[in-house]
Amino acid sequence: MSQSNLCQHGAAACLNQHELIRKYRCTDCGEVMMCCCDEAFGRRFLAHQLVEGCELETQLRVPVTIAFQPNICNGCRGLALEPAPAAAGLGRTSKIKRFYWRELFFRETEAVADWDASHPDVADEDVRSAHKRIEREILDEIKQLHAAAPLYDMTEPSQADILDRCQVDIESFYPDYAASPEKGAVVLVEGETVSPETFVSRHYQRLGWSVLELESRPLHALFAVMMWLLIEDGADPQNRIVTFGSRTAFDARVPGEMIWTHLPDDFGTPGYGRRRKAAVDEHFSFFFEPDGHVDTGDLLWLFDYWRFHSARLREYLWAHHDRDVDRARQLIEIFPPGTILVILRYLVDDYWGRYLGWPDLLLWRDDEILLIEVKSSSDRLSGDQMRWIVDNFEQLKLPFRVAKLHRPSRQNRRSTGSYPSPGQSWPRLQ
Repeated sequence: MSQSNLCQHGAAACLNQHELIRKYRCTDCGEVMMCCCDEAFGRRFLAHQLVEGCELETQLRVPVTIAFQPNICNGCRGLALEPAPAAAGLGRTSKIKRFYWRELFFRETEAVADWDASHPDVADEDVRSAHKRIEREILDEIKQLHAAAPLYDMTEPSQADILDRCQVDIESFYPDYAASPEKGAVVLVEGETVSPETFVSRHYQRLGWSVLELESRPLHALFAVMMWLLIEDGADPQNRIVTFGSRTAFDARVPGEMIWTHLPDDFGTPGYGRRRKAAVDEHFSFFFEPDGHVDTGDLLWLFDYWRFHSARLREYLWAHHDRDVDRARQLIEIFPPGTILVILRYLVDDYWGRYLGWPDLLLWRDDEILLIEVKSSSDRLSGDQMRWIVDNFEQLKLPFRVAKLHRPSRQNRRSTGSYPSPGQSWPRLQ
């Protein structure tokens, strides 16, 4: 009798909590399996997911070796379920939808399929109406379930908790808001309606700062140009040929050619950074002078030399616009060279987990640098932005603050329509 037949699989760990049909690897016998509680749904709706799983941190495809087994998941063992909230997105911003995404999918899929089977001759409009009704009913059921016997602890750090923990300075502004705002332009200053980012940029420019619109795209371009030689390394045993549509053609809404390139199958995961540590270290040696220091001029030379060669990776990462690549080059001119290497190392260790959430603006004045996230009125930090703030506090250590624009109440509205003079501060509302 084999070891797996004797094993009770009491130490089975989930490979990827974000899969619908989850796979578990037993740490005692090494077999990969699924829990019997998913069998009926999996065989009915997701048969294609029963053959292999995808390991979260490496993205490696792992074959299922012993199919469905009893009492594997925490729920079947009577243990607390481990939360695996989905990222907030369009149509999925509430905590219920983010934490119970799997339960919602299972119940909605079954209910919709059962309804469709019992109503074969219904008009399309009635089908859509019924499906929406089912979605609402299932969501209400999940809400009631959570209220009575919650499956997950949905406690998350608040925005205030993150800002306080990471000692983030918040600079408050009290501008006039336009009565008839345009898309993206809501702040009224000196007779012009501008975006909150433009408003804050002009304020700091009046104080002698230079300003670069940042967010995330220039960082994607910087990473692609400076790291393409490592990422597309033909000697990487996990590299494979991939193909994707031209992003440039997509933007132009015209047919485009397919782009072929080499990418490791675990690219962008924490597993890639660990697996390729020696190769990453060797790649970073390109950036150092023989005496061990890093020169801005050398980084700029490499950037210019690699700009053309990095085109395929830049297309893959949607960092293909010349404006973004030009701004990426500016980052090398603005940041100290050591900071550029810290940013690149930070991204290569977990690209997909860290490529979003960067601040709106980069400011520099003489030897000073400051990153600013702009928030207007009731805007809140996204999950990616809060994660970046924590990462910056713990790893990047870049000077950072939040610029908060407050909308005055009707009773306290001040119609100055201009900026305070340099050295003055914005008046506080009482």
